[in-house]
Amino acid sequence: MQARKLHLSKGVMWLALAILGPIEVHAQTTPDTLWIQLNEVTLAGDTMPALRFCPSMDWDTVNVSFYVNVGQSYEVVVFNGDSVDHGFELGVAGWSAVNLPAGESTVVELPELLGGSYRYGLSSERGRVLGAAGLIVAGFDALPHFHWNLGDWEPARMWGVANGGAVDPEAPYVPRQFTVNDRIFPNTLNDPFGHVQIGVGTSCYITIANQGSMDHVLHFHGFHVEVLQASQHPERVGWTKDTMPFLQGEVTVVRLDAFQAGMYPVHNHNLIAVTNAGLYPGGMITHLNIAP
Repeated sequence: MQARKLHLSKGVMWLALAILGPIEVHAQTTPDTLWIQLNEVTLAGDTMPALRFCPSMDWDTVNVSFYVNVGQSYEVVVFNGDSVDHGFELGVAGWSAVNLPAGESTVVELPELLGGSYRYGLSSERGRVLGAAGLIVAGFDALPHFHWNLGDWEPARMWGVANGGAVDPEAPYVPRQFTVNDRIFPNTLNDPFGHVQIGVGTSCYITIANQGSMDHVLHFHGFHVEVLQASQHPERVGWTKDTMPFLQGEVTVVRLDAFQAGMYPVHNHNLIAVTNAGLYPGGMITHLNIAP
């Protein structure tokens, strides 16, 4: 992986997809620039420091996830707006983190990717704890494609790291917030890239990535889904399941065949993970909206 510095020159244009019932296209275009920004997010009364990969110089509470063509390399400018250096990491074999100096722009050369979904983010503890992580999807474009970027957040630990401290590996980890695409339920239902909305008799892909600091288990109501990719459990490819574990750092792609209409929840099977700061319902819940 190679990188070179340059002066930041322009922003990124994104397609905003408005969802009005079932959809046929579900993709974000490949960016030419990503901005790492430090700010704060407030979830159910908890205000926390956060790092995000933003699509422009403006702060965005949601990390950018995007689609690329199979077998095509890309150059993406990454501007590090944080006060410390970071490393850009990508979940492919042989990748070496690209240094991102604080306050500077760096060209990151993304390699030619095989069909699949891949995590990207920051390699530092600060970057991981403050939540700078998104998804790159190559291929899987024959059907509408949704994604669920899973996260868990402990405000006290995040403030400690933001203020220059380190995570105590012996300290208990008790998150208060649990997110899908950086949103808590019911705001997950306002997410055009995560709230599955298709018609009965059709199908879609869903990429599920655990970007958090603990393992998660999701349960689908109404449907079993077919596993097409499982980055840490390749033996699961071909399985059809309604409940699946996702280890830290794991990326899974499933296919949903919508054979019946209705609204069906998908939720974490850990009770605390379906709350907002301990209040149910909340956290890691979304819906499958299957129109007749």
